[in-house]
Amino acid sequence: MSDEEKAGTKTPRRRGRRRTDYKKTASDGAHAPVVQTSIRTEPIRVTLDLKPAQHRELKRWCNGAAAELDLSAVALAPVLRLLGEELVRNPELAETIKAELRRQAAELH
Repeated sequence: MSDEEKAGTKTPRRRGRRRTDYKKTASDGAHAPVVQTSIRTEPIRVTLDLKPAQHRELKRWCNGAAAELDLSAVALAPVLRLLGEELVRNPELAETIKAELRRQAAELH
């Protein structure tokens, strides 16, 4: 406690008021708080760490695709986004990826 608080010249800090008193339990007659759900519309950022060789290979692929499609550039982010979309749409690709995940998991154990 500061000297000001001891002397009564300073107002003590108040803690913020909780919206829900979690100390009350259902046996006290309290109901669970109602939480309003919302639909997220903003994109969610995902970070991916690649080995330098993986990054180089992917960038080479993007550059080749740009030349083949007669585009000035093909960025890596939209390619990875499209791969994710294809993964959830294409059962054959999904099985191929799962088989590779199983193989990698078996190597770790």
